[in-house]
Amino acid sequence: MSKFLSVFIASVLLAAFSFGGTTVMAEEILITKNAIHLGWVTSRDKFTTCRNTIIEIGEGSVEATKGSCPSFERMPSVKGSVDSIDDPNQILWVKDERGQIQKLFFFESTEGHGKTQLKDLEKGDRVIVTIPIPGRAGLIQTERKQDSKRLF
Repeated sequence: MSKFLSVFIASVLLAAFSFGGTTVMAEEILITKNAIHLGWVTSRDKFTTCRNTIIEIGEGSVEATKGSCPSFERMPSVKGSVDSIDDPNQILWVKDERGQIQKLFFFESTEGHGKTQLKDLEKGDRVIVTIPIPGRAGLIQTERKQDSKRLF
């Protein structure tokens, strides 16, 4: 069976499981030797499936898809302060207003186009980060401690 046909069949089958209710668009599929997984990249080397299983990407390939995950509870954004940054791995930790730490992967395609980048952030910066899917940072609005201009 061709790779394209396998991906197509898996996408159709996975989409069938998302009947009724709200769905969230899964941005990628991970294709490994043994399986095709629907979900999204949550770090440089990790992939999170719709069922919240974390898989090492390893030798697998990640491709775009129009498939969708069944609905799940998600936060549309987090407001808080930068707790720490792992720029090489594109990870941002934000301490939210409840004092909980949120670990977010800042996907490469999110950078550029005049948007805030991780290298522009410092510990303690006040931020609002959109979370399009669990574990993934979207747009980041910032307010530096020393800045007088307020973004929120």
